[in-house]
Amino acid sequence: MSLPSNNKLQRQNSCKEDIDPENVPSRPEHFARISSHRELREPLEGKQLPNVLPHSIEAGNDAYYIGDVYAPSNIVHDWEIDTCEEPPPQQTKSINSSVNILKPSDDRCYLQYIKNISRGWPGLSYLSKWMEVTTSPVKWKHITTDNRKIRAERTKVAIIDVFPEGPEVQLFYDIHKLEEFFKNPKNINPDHERLFIVEDISRDVVELLGSHYNVDPFFWRGHISDYLWYNTRDPWVELEELPHIAGERNYFNLPYVHPRYFQNQESYLKATVEAGKMNVLRRLDNDGINVYVLDNDESVVALCRSKASFWMRPEGGKAKEERALGILVVDPSFTEGSPLWGGYRNFDPCPPLHAEEFGVPPKDTLFDNTVHWTMKNLREQQGNLKHQPKLMAVSILNIIAAEWLTVKQYLITRLTQIEWELQVPDFRGEGVQYGLDRCLSRLHPFRRSLPAYRRWIESNLNGILNDEDLKSLDSVNNPLVKARTDFTTILKELDVIEGRVHNMVNTVATILSLEGMKKSTKQNDTIARLTILASIFGPLSFVSSFLSMTPDITELRSTAGYFFILAIPLTLFAISIAQWPAIKNFVIARCPKRRDRGNQHMV
Repeated sequence: MSLPSNNKLQRQNSCKEDIDPENVPSRPEHFARISSHRELREPLEGKQLPNVLPHSIEAGNDAYYIGDVYAPSNIVHDWEIDTCEEPPPQQTKSINSSVNILKPSDDRCYLQYIKNISRGWPGLSYLSKWMEVTTSPVKWKHITTDNRKIRAERTKVAIIDVFPEGPEVQLFYDIHKLEEFFKNPKNINPDHERLFIVEDISRDVVELLGSHYNVDPFFWRGHISDYLWYNTRDPWVELEELPHIAGERNYFNLPYVHPRYFQNQESYLKATVEAGKMNVLRRLDNDGINVYVLDNDESVVALCRSKASFWMRPEGGKAKEERALGILVVDPSFTEGSPLWGGYRNFDPCPPLHAEEFGVPPKDTLFDNTVHWTMKNLREQQGNLKHQPKLMAVSILNIIAAEWLTVKQYLITRLTQIEWELQVPDFRGEGVQYGLDRCLSRLHPFRRSLPAYRRWIESNLNGILNDEDLKSLDSVNNPLVKARTDFTTILKELDVIEGRVHNMVNTVATILSLEGMKKSTKQNDTIARLTILASIFGPLSFVSSFLSMTPDITELRSTAGYFFILAIPLTLFAISIAQWPAIKNFVIARCPKRRDRGNQHMV
């Protein structure tokens, strides 16, 4: 992405009064030079930006105003929600003492439960703050009261009940109607399998589902952020579990990448506003690659770090009458831009030649697409759900695998374009669009991201698609076994691409080294010519200085004669010494006998 010019910054400052706080785009901190950050922020001073993304230029550079992992800030009292019916009792500071469990109010029992256990499980304290703020706590200073209420009540839930005659779906877009649904005890634990599909979790939805089904809080904690790495002070850090503990959990966070194409920078920046409206933290990584000849000069391909999360309750449990139940959380969809190459392929085979009608799966939103394919899958697998609730997640696993295939093809495309530039000599110059340094800078994002992509796919293979859990299932027609095969194949192909990236980096570095050697050779030739000139004028200067010691100018004629008699032989002698290796090779090449004698000495 190109850096903004001074004229652009001046125009932004002049339009300070025209800024809509709810539609301010979010530029990553590397979008512009640090010296320009202040100029970009000045028009926004004193304004609350409810849809700005954390860790962006517009959000400000002090993300630790909420405190860090070692020293929480007093600002937490500003957003804290009183979840207790009675004032909390005095708690001891001893690290070995038990924690007093506070009695929660009925409408916030799950939030208070998270607060109670966060001392023993510190990673959950960030989730409680997220629920109180209703989005990433770093955005607290930008959240307005109205925006906080809207975020807290945001609801988009599909409830799919799997009846013997087939699955049926109910849609809820209002939190109060969802609360009414749960007031009926029969709706809480039905006598059939059920799946909740949720788009963009909110505080009230987490409270309802978490309290009614005793959902592990780490299920929600793993879904709300998209960080690839952490600084040593970050309070939003999420440490990994021990592998043997992670293998026993009944929830899975499924990270993946959604590639999206934007016609121009303006469209891309509008998409960052959409990302800022989400309760969960999702950001669009601009790869910064534009091939001028083949791509639109203003186009952007962004790789959005996305997540789907699945929680399951196996049949049985404490109450033997409980049936299998699942909660599937998916990300909101962008309306700005388009899925790269129009999106992944249809999972169904083509209809027969003379088919009168055929269904077309919805692709407007991930939520609608997930509901469509899940209904189809549950209709086929409803007899197996009680034995393996993971079958409820087959549709989202297929969608994630299809997204990975698109990402894989995109990586191959970009690497092929870079190889093409390396092959064509015209692109090896130095410039903004092309050049060896430019090729190397284009390879670095892939070299940095590919290990994370591989780690995400491996987490799926070791988690929801764990081979040990699938051994007891029918491996012929089981969709989970097929999904594991898909992810294993994708992982192998990413391994090949990662090796290709490393080879290309080494190739570009080698070419840069050779180009540097060529430049050094040219410089050495220039120095050699200067040496010859010095060899010529050195003796001349010496003789001139030597003869200039005569005091009688009448003897100048004879002095000039002596000058040439002495200077010319000395100059030839100096040149002979300076060029002796070349003279020796010339003589050997012209004299066969001396050449043969030299070869004998070499033998």
